[in-house]
Amino acid sequence: MDPILTLRGVSAAYDGTPALTGIDLDIPERQITAIIGPSGCGKSTLLRCMDGLLLEEPDTSVSGDIRLDGTDIRSLRREDLRRRVGLVFQTPTPFPFSIYRNLTYAPQYYGIRDKKALDALVRETLETVGLYDEVKDDLQKSARKLSGGQQQRLCIARALTARPEVLLLDEPCSALDVKSIQVIESLLLRLREQYTIVIVTHNLAQARRIADQVVFLNDGRLVETGDGPSFFAAPQQEEARAFLSGEFG
Repeated sequence: MDPILTLRGVSAAYDGTPALTGIDLDIPERQITAIIGPSGCGKSTLLRCMDGLLLEEPDTSVSGDIRLDGTDIRSLRREDLRRRVGLVFQTPTPFPFSIYRNLTYAPQYYGIRDKKALDALVRETLETVGLYDEVKDDLQKSARKLSGGQQQRLCIARALTARPEVLLLDEPCSALDVKSIQVIESLLLRLREQYTIVIVTHNLAQARRIADQVVFLNDGRLVETGDGPSFFAAPQQEEARAFLSGEFG
């Protein structure tokens, strides 16, 4: 099966300072790819390349070839790219609206106006992330009054309302308690059946638990990729072995 996302020779810089250098990477469809590496190695930058966000940021430069299902992302309209590739940030970022409006914002933007269709989509996405029973009687409540774990699941649900092909998550569990982390990980394992997921995580145990593919970066370079179990059992590169043993990070 062809990868859904391909990167060839991708480099990125902020104000002329290199952040990524010559990244070649395939993202397989309907798997969880975990991007790991020490702080400042370019993990989040790589994620922002995948959805084109970095192309829009001032004082940044991106070179190389990035393709979504064979199409150069630069040739896609920004709205279409945003719909096809969803991004969930490290800190939960619900809009300052009700839970219901958070989940209908994108569908309405993309042209869905029918109230019954919107109601059904809200229920479906909330059920998908396991949040419906918790909030079904409070859909007009401010989304910002939810707990941190609930807010993060709401943000994932909001991304799903656009029916993306790829879901990118940047450290989605870093600010959550253990119980919320378990809920999010279980959710991602279920979502893998329908979506391609790429997650940046500093939590090696988390990557070990959920990753089908692991991508190890260091100093802006892609050092090693491999399937999750093989990578953690026997990394091939000395840098990867040193990182996993805690010699740096």
